[in-house]
Amino acid sequence: MMAKVRDYMTDRVVTVTPRDTLGRARNLMLERKIRRLVVVEGNRVVGIITAIDIAKALARRGAPWRWRNPENSLVERFMTRDPVTIGPDELIRTASKIMSERGIGGLPVVKDSSLAGIITETDVSRFFSDGMKGIYRIRDLMEKNYQVISPNTNLKKVAKLIAGGSRVLVVEENGNYVGMITEGDIALWEPSLAKKYVLIPSRTGRRSVDVRVRSARNIMKEIDVRLNPEEDAAKAARFMIEWGVSAIPVFDGGNLVGVVDKKALVRGVANAWG
Repeated sequence: MMAKVRDYMTDRVVTVTPRDTLGRARNLMLERKIRRLVVVEGNRVVGIITAIDIAKALARRGAPWRWRNPENSLVERFMTRDPVTIGPDELIRTASKIMSERGIGGLPVVKDSSLAGIITETDVSRFFSDGMKGIYRIRDLMEKNYQVISPNTNLKKVAKLIAGGSRVLVVEENGNYVGMITEGDIALWEPSLAKKYVLIPSRTGRRSVDVRVRSARNIMKEIDVRLNPEEDAAKAARFMIEWGVSAIPVFDGGNLVGVVDKKALVRGVANAWG
């Protein structure tokens, strides 16, 4: 029998209120190593805010003389209101279909109008690892839409590639694969992409000086796993859970040929039974 949402959901949900600041939300994500927070009033779900939402908000600085600290902005201004929810007794497959069709990474779980948990791509990946051995090979789910960059590539370029829907793989000049950058890796760094202005005192008041930002090597994940297209996709799911990553590169011999990620696993669960 297909597992239900309650079997794999996370019941200890990290929440914020609409009146909390982006700074607090961002700090919670960094401390708990998560990429989304459920927004509640009491125990009623009113929204959801993700690392991408916060990154976009923090990047809206405008001209230096108009700067205000964006971390003091309120969650309610940038959250997604009235998010799609699911009940704990729905099937994992149903949750996967919703996530895949809506292009979202997690669903608050609601019972009797109150927050009961959250189910995310990571939770679906755990189900995939446990219950879908032998159903898919990696080649059935892997993506070939990826970009190769050097470790010295600046984060502005990385962000543009990711915004365009690409996975970003980091490869040295000698052709050796050294790491990967995903949407989640760069999201909370976005305020410092490319160049940013720093205000410093001067005799005529404050003046702005631009500074260089960090490069790809500073945020890439070094994933020392070499999976091939013919291996069981459940093995890829297990590695993602064990390594705490959202994607793994795929090699045919010594050649990099694709990427398999949690979104693909969710899609696989959604489509596995017709």
